[in-house]
Amino acid sequence: MVAIITGILGYFMMKNDADLQYWAVPVLIASIFAFAVAHTFFSVYEIGIDTIFVCFAEDETINDGTPGREYYMSKNLMQWVDNSGEALKNLRKRKAQQKAQAKAGKSGDV
Repeated sequence: MVAIITGILGYFMMKNDADLQYWAVPVLIASIFAFAVAHTFFSVYEIGIDTIFVCFAEDETINDGTPGREYYMSKNLMQWVDNSGEALKNLRKRKAQQKAQAKAGKSGDV
């Protein structure tokens, strides 16, 4: 997305420049550079998120919340993960109900 926007902006900025004979090469180079920078930024962001989840999993494995073995994770992170688990369970139930309704609909049509 960042590379596409950079390419579009570069095109509109350079297409009317009388000094440039070939505007496509600078726009292409700028787009490739923008893609590389955006990819690097999001890769670092992804590594940070993965690290937080690995630390969460280790904290769940090592500690159990009792005195002397308290969780190091924040309460917000714990609630978010618990809510995500409940949301996944509800999604699976809904999909199972939809499959059952589809099966019932097919067998009723015969």
